[in-house]
Amino acid sequence: MAELSSKADATNTLLKATRIGPKEIMAFIIVALSVAFVALHMYAGMFGHPEARFYRSTHLTMVLILCFIFYPLKRASWKDKINYWTILDVICIALVLTVQLYYLWDINAFEFRQMWPNQTDILMGFILWFLVLEGTRRALGWPMVIIAVLFTLQALYSDRLFWIFHGPPTSMRAMSLDMFMQQGGIFGMALGTIASFVVLFMIFSALLEETGTGRTFIDLALALFGASVGGPAKAAVVGSAFFATLSGSSVANVVTTGPFTIPLMKRVGFKGTFAAGLEACASTGGMFTPPILGATAFVVAAFLGIPYWTVAKAALIPAVCYYVALFANVNFYSRKHNLKPLPKEEMPNAWEVLKKGFHLLIPIITLVYWLAAGYTASRACFWAIISLFAISFLKKSSRPKPENLLRVCETAVRTTLIISLACAAAGIIVSSTNLSGVGLKLGAALVGIAGEQLWLAAIIATIFAIVVGMGLTTTAIYIIMAVTVIPPLVQLGIHPIAAHMYALFWGVLSNITPPVAIASFAAAGIAKTGPMETAIAGFKIALPGMFVFACFLFNPALLFVGDYSDIAINAFGCIVGVICFAAAIQGYAYKKINTLTRFMLFAIALAVLSPRWDFSIIGALLGIFIIWHNYTSAKKTQRFIAAGGAV
Repeated sequence: MAELSSKADATNTLLKATRIGPKEIMAFIIVALSVAFVALHMYAGMFGHPEARFYRSTHLTMVLILCFIFYPLKRASWKDKINYWTILDVICIALVLTVQLYYLWDINAFEFRQMWPNQTDILMGFILWFLVLEGTRRALGWPMVIIAVLFTLQALYSDRLFWIFHGPPTSMRAMSLDMFMQQGGIFGMALGTIASFVVLFMIFSALLEETGTGRTFIDLALALFGASVGGPAKAAVVGSAFFATLSGSSVANVVTTGPFTIPLMKRVGFKGTFAAGLEACASTGGMFTPPILGATAFVVAAFLGIPYWTVAKAALIPAVCYYVALFANVNFYSRKHNLKPLPKEEMPNAWEVLKKGFHLLIPIITLVYWLAAGYTASRACFWAIISLFAISFLKKSSRPKPENLLRVCETAVRTTLIISLACAAAGIIVSSTNLSGVGLKLGAALVGIAGEQLWLAAIIATIFAIVVGMGLTTTAIYIIMAVTVIPPLVQLGIHPIAAHMYALFWGVLSNITPPVAIASFAAAGIAKTGPMETAIAGFKIALPGMFVFACFLFNPALLFVGDYSDIAINAFGCIVGVICFAAAIQGYAYKKINTLTRFMLFAIALAVLSPRWDFSIIGALLGIFIIWHNYTSAKKTQRFIAAGGAV
């Protein structure tokens, strides 16, 4: 079984309890709520969701209650001694229950008043607005709260502002109606997507972690790549990619796989900043890697009104190119610094790893099959959870005990909590921008600045994503972009799925983009390196992949849009291009390359990412020739040295 999860501290507290005190009672409440939360969503996955407003409000009520428990005021943890600030936590929980009971007391009357809310409705809407933002502040920090408050004030007082922010003001009644009473705003599509699909994937991910599947991925990757040059780093790329695609948080991926992969990379000679930056990049990439992208992919599918599998297919080529770029960086860096493979005695045996853990991979395969076969995401994931639970009993090493299942519930709740609060706060922003029309005005301003130049609009959108992304979750960044800069990109002629995937990818990449690169900062803590140095190292490693994401706006074939011949040619050229780009960054392609060759490789990377197939083919052939020439030249030099010659 997996080691004790640090995310399940309430469960661990109960298991270690020798007496019943305030801490133990609170731990019991947390575990009970977590089990109820998981049971609610498992029931919905099996039998279908209840009425949308009721289901989403119940989901949010449980999320907020647990948030005010997990993140108490003026205490580092819920386990710390209670102080006089705790009364404010209790008041917040009481207000959460009051708002939900107010809605449930007479649902029919509540829905009838949606034409004209009364004063109590407005008051309850304001209370929920405050509770969502306070919960968001505690769980995610100030950035998301500040943005939501500014957009709310802009909608209420737009007649007193200027430029695109000026317009007719929104009344409190209209805002309460849109933000609180209807299935929009706080209870809109984003929160509905989390409650309907994402929670089940968080449960699945937690169960995978608890049964030891994550370590199986890492061990299998080490067995396959550990004997090659830079093997531990290559294994970290592959293993982290497999595990990360099943999780909903890049930071969670880093702290799960990083404590094993980063020290291993450092031990064979990788610089600490490179090892930590690489782990951050590999863990972050899973958020847009099929078959199971991070939570935001479900929101993208909902915004576009397309099947989830279409989003997963669109992400395939960019994700493959991203990881090829990481792999190439590792290969060239390892050879440049003459790093050795992992000693054979420390390498896992692939056959032994498969014998021990292959059964745990079967539910993942079946999940992919169900998704591809057209099952709803919630139904497919429900049966994947059931199959994983059943299959885990086949071997003692993965057989769950009751305490393991309790940890699964608590871990899933903790992971979902942050995503749900981000989506609820994003719902406030979406509602405010829709009511005031500032999103459309911002889009018009972007079109006006960029004119007909798509490249300029893309640069502005990228800068917007990086600035907005400082401290925000991927889902929150995407939703903000979806109501602001994506519509003008579509208006300028960008394919809708390309515009939305552009927002998704840059929302994810904000986790490794300085100055606020939270995944890199988490990896730096494990590697004991400087946070900003690690973020810069990770940014350089991921740069070739980022370049692909910038180019598919102009080349939608990279998103499986168009003829299969165009898709195949562009995908091949793209893979060659990122390898050339990685060589140019490292200044090494099996041997040291001069400045002119680096510029040539960079130019080739530009050419192959062009939507013109002739540029792609010619550039790819030139890139292959240069890399192959360097490879054969390096081999001749090695043979010459081995034969006793002098360099």
